[in-house]
Amino acid sequence: MYYRREQNRRKNTRFSIDVDGYYYFGNQWEKCRVYDLNLEGAGLRLRQFFMKGDTIKIKISNNNEQMVLDATVANVNGPRIGIIFENLDEFDKEFLRSVINANSKRYKI
Repeated sequence: MYYRREQNRRKNTRFSIDVDGYYYFGNQWEKCRVYDLNLEGAGLRLRQFFMKGDTIKIKISNNNEQMVLDATVANVNGPRIGIIFENLDEFDKEFLRSVINANSKRYKI
């Protein structure tokens, strides 16, 4: 049990932020709240039930720019889910850095 839990731990610390986001699932965009973020994934608060392994799209905005990223649901805790981004390139990572730097109150990357 200990070894399996160790494999599921996230690799990098997520930065606490509080921004609006949208997720695409079931052929429509729905509003959510992004409450933590790093270059590998994010934590979302939403009003829909998901299961681990579901694939979604997430839309995040920063300074009049929007980015749509593919993600997989990594964990579910009631109205909160953790997602892992898929197929990020350097442009996507730079955008995520700008979101973190603009919205994280304590830490910058």
